[in-house]
Amino acid sequence: MNAPSDKKFRDPSLVDFGGGRRLEQLGGLLVDRPLPQACLPRAFPTIWGEATATYRAAAATHDATGGSQGVDGPRGQRGARPAGQWEITDPLPKPWRVELPLEATTLRLEVRPAPSGQIGIFLEQMEQWQWLQRVTLRGCTLLSLFAHSGAATLAMAAAGATVVHVDASKPAIALARRNAEASGLASASIRWVCEDARTFISRQLRRGAHFDGAVLDPPSWGHGPKGQTFAIDHDLLPLLRDIGRLLVVGEGQTRTGPVLLTCHSTGWHPSRLHDTLATVLPRGRIESGPLTCTDAAGRILEMGSYARQCLIP
Repeated sequence: MNAPSDKKFRDPSLVDFGGGRRLEQLGGLLVDRPLPQACLPRAFPTIWGEATATYRAAAATHDATGGSQGVDGPRGQRGARPAGQWEITDPLPKPWRVELPLEATTLRLEVRPAPSGQIGIFLEQMEQWQWLQRVTLRGCTLLSLFAHSGAATLAMAAAGATVVHVDASKPAIALARRNAEASGLASASIRWVCEDARTFISRQLRRGAHFDGAVLDPPSWGHGPKGQTFAIDHDLLPLLRDIGRLLVVGEGQTRTGPVLLTCHSTGWHPSRLHDTLATVLPRGRIESGPLTCTDAAGRILEMGSYARQCLIP
């Protein structure tokens, strides 16, 4: 297949994938990164040599640990990931940003290459950010947990919500705040919290707090700022149960905010996420499906799963 011209590449977008890697266009530059499930042949093999930034992962030495709960951690991957190396062929823009238009605003997110190979941008979540902005009601109070570089937080804040943004990584919090400022949301109603998600939720329960909805994107494995560990297979359901208790409102009142659960973990397919969320949200219909990106050849790549619910039409 002939490679399309640069003008045909959406920005940002997944351009191509195959051979265990993905090629994305981000802020006018091509970025080549590993992605194990991208196992098909590449659609445009000749275009890969034009990548400005290429990540070479180091070989894993054992399978005991993962990354942090923040943007620097290896999202959705279990097992040790020693820091690899970025190969940069040309100077990178400062700041290096992408623009993601939503219905009510345009998010301007910083591309931040990390030693883990992550860049702070998750294009497979774009449809979820659009959904959040559509269903979020002005004036509601929402939780954003494992909130990374803040796109979900900003989508809800732009819709008029008060958002509590929680992530265990100080660099991730700093990146999210820069994204808020670049997106014109520096004065939005966002509370920034650098803390382990379970510790934060436990304290809110003791205080008798209530929220209208919650968004969370947990890692397969992670650790909090004080060494707290998180393993999705062991800790997700108890965390969701506690979140469910925070979403209970008084008699005659209705929760008005969305609930969105996404992940990139092996074994956590859409039906499993659906059934897990259903155990703590007995009311209302829950939607679920894959997180996907479509490349320039029209091929769909599955990159995770989601389950979501909104009680307000």
